[in-house]
Amino acid sequence: MAEKKQFYLFGYNVSYSLSPTIHNAAFAVAGLPHQYSLYDVQSLDKDEISAVLADPNFGGASVTVPHKLEIMRFLNDISDAGKRIGAVNTIVVTTVGGSRKLTGENTDWSGIKQCIEARMSNSLRPPDSGLVIGAGGSARAAVYALSELNVGIIYIYNRSKSKAEQIAEEFKDKAHVIVVDSYQIESWPEQESLPLSVIIGNIPGDVITEDDIPLSLFGKEGGVLVEMAYKPNVTPLMKVSERAGGWEVVRGTDVLLEQGYAQFALWTGIAAPKDDMRKALTDEVARRNAASN
Repeated sequence: MAEKKQFYLFGYNVSYSLSPTIHNAAFAVAGLPHQYSLYDVQSLDKDEISAVLADPNFGGASVTVPHKLEIMRFLNDISDAGKRIGAVNTIVVTTVGGSRKLTGENTDWSGIKQCIEARMSNSLRPPDSGLVIGAGGSARAAVYALSELNVGIIYIYNRSKSKAEQIAEEFKDKAHVIVVDSYQIESWPEQESLPLSVIIGNIPGDVITEDDIPLSLFGKEGGVLVEMAYKPNVTPLMKVSERAGGWEVVRGTDVLLEQGYAQFALWTGIAAPKDDMRKALTDEVARRNAASN
């Protein structure tokens, strides 16, 4: 039997997270004795986090806001995607020749990419232009995912324009990224690239309202909306996309599952039990919804 390991989600205000639900279900189905728990801290104390990472029982971790960038300085290596994105959401522990190594990976981008590809069909246009909302770690992963999908122009909007401009600068040799000042698509440059075919929201679902989002943002030709937030259950972005019509919606829970499948495989070396992980998530969401009604 495998040695029991402790896995964590490093983040802040993560009591709502569904990651323990899906990963503990996966460990159980796979017959692994591991445990996945929340590690909720506002900032990473050097001594404390170093001790956690150095613990022989530490098996790996997920990383979410606000630690996706800061955690990198505690690791031995960063994957190529993690370096390019400038953020990691996964820590993988390996031992080679008796030497223990912590590697930072990023499965956010591949989860986003796979979710978009799965919803592209003959009725949807190829993703030739996209909008990324936000400028944090998941927004960086979103820009990378769109560049890997060969999206011609990637617009990015963030309330703090300087952070969006930093991402645009860092990705200038990878993609054509344009920073915009508002959701008013009529004022954006390079109008020939519009309407948008992909929109990826990377901000909390309760910081904007439907009134903040013009219907014109979604156009009339349909596309894919990726909503990384999974609370509230239906976000303002999702409501406006429904009014626009023709948009396939990727929920935050869909991306959570896709990136979680990749994490499980990286940690264990075996394929993720996808059906069981999805069922565990669906059951937990239903339980929470029932409890809140």
